[in-house]
Amino acid sequence: MAGSSLACPMFVEFFPDPTEVSDTDGEFVEIRLDDFRADSVFVGMDQKPPLGLPFPRSANRLLLVHDSTLCPVRDSLACGGLDSYALPNSRESGWVLRSGSCSDSVVLPSPKAGKALQRIGETDEWVPSEPTPGVANPDYELGIRDCGIRLLRAEWREGVGWSLRGMLGGCDSAKAGLEYLDMSSAGNWKRREVSLSGTFDVEIPGRGAAWVRMTLPEDAAPGNDTLDRIFVPDGLSPVSITEIHHCPSEPMPEWVEIYNASRYALPLSRLRLCGRGGTVGGESDSLQPYGSLLLTKDSASLRESLGFKDVRIAQVSMGYLNNVAGNVSLCLDSVAVDSVAWTKNTVACPAGFNPLYGRAENTPGFQRAGSASLEEPLSYKLSSRVVSRRGPPLRVSVVSESEVSLRLLDSAGHGVWSAHVGAMSASWMEVPVMEHCGLGVCYVSFSVGNFEKVVGIVVRP
Repeated sequence: MAGSSLACPMFVEFFPDPTEVSDTDGEFVEIRLDDFRADSVFVGMDQKPPLGLPFPRSANRLLLVHDSTLCPVRDSLACGGLDSYALPNSRESGWVLRSGSCSDSVVLPSPKAGKALQRIGETDEWVPSEPTPGVANPDYELGIRDCGIRLLRAEWREGVGWSLRGMLGGCDSAKAGLEYLDMSSAGNWKRREVSLSGTFDVEIPGRGAAWVRMTLPEDAAPGNDTLDRIFVPDGLSPVSITEIHHCPSEPMPEWVEIYNASRYALPLSRLRLCGRGGTVGGESDSLQPYGSLLLTKDSASLRESLGFKDVRIAQVSMGYLNNVAGNVSLCLDSVAVDSVAWTKNTVACPAGFNPLYGRAENTPGFQRAGSASLEEPLSYKLSSRVVSRRGPPLRVSVVSESEVSLRLLDSAGHGVWSAHVGAMSASWMEVPVMEHCGLGVCYVSFSVGNFEKVVGIVVRP
């Protein structure tokens, strides 16, 4: 039965059957300690010998896991080992907790795959819920101090920026750290502190998509302490679908190409094909500025079919694309930012197509000039496209809001000289063509991030 007071330690959450990772990596037992202190704590399951652990002195929660390296790092959280304990995932189990003069005993119902079992208050009732390892769940636990942010509305005003309306829950007022990034121009994160109360409004200046983070001081339930969103005006998404192969020749699998036309890396954990499975990558993976990524359900087969390695591929659960008529949408932060539809008249199978123009294309991982949905990140001028040994040297001018890498390539495309041009520099620079190129054709390359523009020049006697 439940402990008689929240002053005593008590079981609050079990996660017996994770589905995204193995049981030994994901299952846990969570115990709420609050301000109780003792010398030790003992946990037992069914008839097994109990686990004995030193009582954590400075924590108000104890998380029992198999691998301590997977324990979340929080000042108020301590972790202990489950050792050889394996949580049953297909039957009921009985659990006992003893510490000092306190005890708690529960009967855990049969779990559901991928769901934690959360205790309702101090009762003996348990409900399936999303796992919250190491933090309180204010929807079910009693006496939890929880101040959170909820977004009510985001409104875009062209030429001004974003107007965000939000609401505090669980507290009357709070100070929050605000960070925002205007993704339509070069620049760094802007930071300031804002005072919030009740329903509040925050203005975010910018010319297009904005990445906004608003963070409250961490409390017992930090899941709603942070608003972290990328807001995108209609038609101005920083990432878009740039090529679709819905009916390639066998054995090549179907694939979709996406392109990041912004100056900032986008976490792949925030991107997905809407309604077609999970995200296209993990928390640590990013789609770099001006970079392309191919999405397919069989990355090994696609790479073998393409026959070259210099293209980035992600394996996703995308199902099947209809050969005759279909559509696919790209979601950023669960909001659809681009959508493409096709019919049998769009392009004849087995050709792929460029959604911007609706015509055949087969350039995996490469963007044709003008094919991306947003403007190129640089502009350039050449003093001439023809250089003579007896004439003036080649001079170039390049303007960008980011630093530009400038390279000279020989007729075989090998780099023979390089330099860097600072952001917003419109000055002319000499390129030593005669010193590094033979007669005939050579090339000047301009690049920002993964975007590259290559221009041919002719060298004459």
